Amino acid sequence: MTHTAEALQHAELPPRQPRWRLAFWLTAEPISLIGDQIFFLALAWTAVQEAGPAGVGMVLAAGAVPRALFMLFGGAAVDRLGPRRVALASDALRSLLMLVATAIVTINTSIPLLLALAVIFGTVDALFYPATNALAPMVVAPGHLVRVQNLRALGSRAALLIGAPLGGLLLATKGPAVSFTVNAATFALSAAALAVLRLRPTQTEGRPASGAQQILQGLRYIIGRPRIRNLLLLVALLEFAVNGVINTAFPALAATRDWGAQGLGWLMAALGAGAACAALTLVIIRRPPTPGLIVGCAGVAGAAVMALFPTATALPTTLTLSLALGAVGGVVGGIALPLVQTDTPPEFLGRTMSMFALATVGVSPLSIAAAAIVTERGGLQPAFITAAALALIGSVICLTSRSVRDITFLPTTGR
Repeated sequence: MTHTAEALQHAELPPRQPRWRLAFWLTAEPISLIGDQIFFLALAWTAVQEAGPAGVGMVLAAGAVPRALFMLFGGAAVDRLGPRRVALASDALRSLLMLVATAIVTINTSIPLLLALAVIFGTVDALFYPATNALAPMVVAPGHLVRVQNLRALGSRAALLIGAPLGGLLLATKGPAVSFTVNAATFALSAAALAVLRLRPTQTEGRPASGAQQILQGLRYIIGRPRIRNLLLLVALLEFAVNGVINTAFPALAATRDWGAQGLGWLMAALGAGAACAALTLVIIRRPPTPGLIVGCAGVAGAAVMALFPTATALPTTLTLSLALGAVGGVVGGIALPLVQTDTPPEFLGRTMSMFALATVGVSPLSIAAAAIVTERGGLQPAFITAAALALIGSVICLTSRSVRDITFLPTTGR
């Protein structure tokens, strides 16, 4: 069987990482994500006070569009400057931006100012996503990537659970100005954690001068690597399918079955619990056997689960399906990301991670819009069946690809 880390087998390993540095980084990252939840809630609340629901939609879209558009440029910047430098700059800029936001809501709030704030934040976010995903392979050895990435996934799940209630409490008791200030502090903490990490030296030779050239070179590299191309395609199609149904079809399903808002909340909680269980399992296993085959089969299972949603009429049955769907997403993301990372040489890591971020975060606006149209015009069954078909296509592509089926992880070393 072929190892995924062909490009890294002869590369310099990351220096030994003291446990406290790694723990600081793994703790600071979810704290920063909690700050993000606080920020988006405060931003949405401020916008709705100024212009109602339409204002919220405009402001949130203003942040999502540049985040998706500039993601590839963010990856090029990572490969040119190094992931830590880009991530540190992103944290510093976002912390400064939060202080500006505090001044805005204190002095004079308006929709144009909130739109500008969202656009700038989304643009800086486009730098941070590929940078933070490119860090892990330079912090730990390839044999530890599955464990570290799934510890990060657990931290992200915890941040989602804590961030929204904490943001609501801050808004209710202190107002948006304090919420923005707290977020500025979380970015400062994240920057401190990044500053103390020991990273593998990055390679700089052979890089083209312009950002556009770097992006094209990165795209050619990804297209020419069947493993990376097929794994990214599976992740993109599954994320597009799942993200669309949970944001549009799930609410419609809860309303149709008369489960109400509480039922919808339980569906979302089950989804998150399934993903967390998958991440915890992968933290314990560390090196799953035949990871490419597992990812492909998990995608097929996800397609089957989504196809069953319209037939479920009882809430317990639907919660079980939601739990299973979350587990599928956790398995695919928790294995595919370290597979792609270990198969990518350092000089292409930023651009590859920008494509991974585009396949997950970047597709969100399009997937929600597409699922909303299908659900509104065709109903729940076409929405879930379409999502299942997308997941199945990506899974079949991976399962029929020998380069994906034969992937194995490198043995775990002591680093």
